[in-house]
Amino acid sequence: MNTPAHAIFNLALLGRKQKPQWNPLIIWGALIPDLAMFGFYFWLKFVVDMPESQIWRTEYYRPGWQLLFDFFNSIPLALLGVGIMVYAKRTGVALLFASIVLHCLEDLPVHNDDAHRHFWPLSNFRFESPVSYWDPNHYGVIAGRIELVLMVAASVYVFGKLRSRWTKALLIVANLLPLAAYLYFTS
Repeated sequence: MNTPAHAIFNLALLGRKQKPQWNPLIIWGALIPDLAMFGFYFWLKFVVDMPESQIWRTEYYRPGWQLLFDFFNSIPLALLGVGIMVYAKRTGVALLFASIVLHCLEDLPVHNDDAHRHFWPLSNFRFESPVSYWDPNHYGVIAGRIELVLMVAASVYVFGKLRSRWTKALLIVANLLPLAAYLYFTS
């Protein structure tokens, strides 16, 4: 799934209007699993000046990079974080870890050959879904459209939970970015 969709879905599922101070933690939890990927891409594209094809066809699949991605996409490690934070009565931080778990669960049905080892370090198993959120060879066009519709619907729901104009503006931008990318790549 695209990263903004994770943040919106997780706010819809975990956010509470009465506890707006938890929203940034929920958003960060939705972003954390993808941060390593953003760092990877920035480093190879803008520092190393590597071509896109090499980044996504070769480098992405190198064991060192995969281990880094899998660490940040590990359901057992995130659940451990939830458990420790619940025990410590740190609800906000527990929601951050719960948001990481949700991100991973949302990714499971839409990652094909780019799947993570979501059960690392307990297992090296990768669930390779027949569906991809981006690859047209694996229903990516259909999955992308469904994701956009669900994201907009969740945004309408989340909009009412947000109190500040700033966060409402961010929500609108978070919808416009994937929509603009979708329109650009499908036209």
